[in-house]
Amino acid sequence: MELMIQRILSASLLIFCLSFLPGCFFNAPVRHLASDVCLLSQGTTRQEVMRYMGPPDDQQVDQYGEMWIYYQVNKSLLRKTPFIGDGLGTEDVDVVTIRFQEDQVTACAYRSLTADEFKKSGIASTPAPDVE
Repeated sequence: MELMIQRILSASLLIFCLSFLPGCFFNAPVRHLASDVCLLSQGTTRQEVMRYMGPPDDQQVDQYGEMWIYYQVNKSLLRKTPFIGDGLGTEDVDVVTIRFQEDQVTACAYRSLTADEFKKSGIASTPAPDVE
């Protein structure tokens, strides 16, 4: 009887520990560009954009004003497979562009592009580090 109680306690402790193990490996901050961009509208200030979206991944200035660019690479589970993932699965890039005139947002757009479309678009002056 005592042996059975020890096994049940050991199994319970193991299950408890394993349930918290994934939290040790996946502690990177998560971005949700598609939903975060919904917080913005015309007239939103730069400070509010920084609070909602964080610092931009890229910035550009042209004849229409300043543009902040945010992007996030999304890889499928197969693409994330170590050693062999480069040839498997899919990869796309979520892109948000925000235009400012003086201190306020004048336009905001969200797009989802394939990795090739993102590379060819020239949206960002520097390539996304995870885009293959």
